[in-house]
Amino acid sequence: MLSIKKLFVVSLTLLVVSCANIPIATMLEFRSFDEEKFVELDPNHLLTKIHLDKPAEIKPESTWLTLGVSSSKQERSFKYNLEVISENTLPAESGWLSKTPARTEYILGLSTEAIKEFTELQEFMGSASPTGFDLHVNTGFKEAANEMTSITMSIFLKLYADEDYFTLIDRAELDIEKGSE
Repeated sequence: MLSIKKLFVVSLTLLVVSCANIPIATMLEFRSFDEEKFVELDPNHLLTKIHLDKPAEIKPESTWLTLGVSSSKQERSFKYNLEVISENTLPAESGWLSKTPARTEYILGLSTEAIKEFTELQEFMGSASPTGFDLHVNTGFKEAANEMTSITMSIFLKLYADEDYFTLIDRAELDIEKGSE
């Protein structure tokens, strides 16, 4: 039977766009991440960083973090609203092998209500003997994205105040689904 660590890595790998834009370092980071470490997280320090190629912009009210946990008794899914803490423009970069266009960097944190709900999930995980765990960062895009057919973005996650962000998705080109909200 797979351990929670392996299930997390597999879930993360399959659920985060299922593409080659997930760095091996991220998979290695979660190799030692288990339910005990999750329960010890301070939700106030949990941050998400999104880099989005211009001219596209995220729709803050449609941006959230989803965590799902399953145990032998039940499955629970939590959707946490993320609030924009800061928004900066990153200039275009020219490297020897590639160019990166100007991007917008968004730093997002859990809302007050989301912190409360996250703590509830930690309590559930502390008592439920989880067998599976998955994580998603979702966002909508402002109207200008309606004219675009794809968007290039990176998503980073920070779990601890004294550690740096690690990459969930690195410069993935995503097709925009047209539809009504």
